[in-house]
Amino acid sequence: MAVSDPAAWVKNVEKLYRANDSEGVSALYTDDAVTVAGSRVLSPAEVHAHPKEWFDSLDEYEIERTFRAATGDIIVSETTASYIIKAEGKRYREFGVDVYWVNDEGRIYHKHTSEIVEPYDLRPLPPRRP
Repeated sequence: MAVSDPAAWVKNVEKLYRANDSEGVSALYTDDAVTVAGSRVLSPAEVHAHPKEWFDSLDEYEIERTFRAATGDIIVSETTASYIIKAEGKRYREFGVDVYWVNDEGRIYHKHTSEIVEPYDLRPLPPRRP
């Protein structure tokens, strides 16, 4: 396995996002990393620019990442988040799954994200199951 403790690796990713640490998040990726979110493909330059753009666009950002699975060089996490998009002044909730391909140094060389973003008060959330 590329990462000896994938659950701890996901917790570190969560910690960096909670700290709005754009440099730390960017450093998670290899220089040639590509990410895919739906039909949007981010080039390596966009991958490394995105964390700063993301954190700068938000207020009251709260995030939880939960380790879900790992095999070989793949780590899967679930994300729930809420934030205010500064340009709109509106709060949103986000639910997603990230699939990371990680090298032996623990750096991401490829990532797929699937997420749902909705207005924060669109519907009540069901209770979380263990």
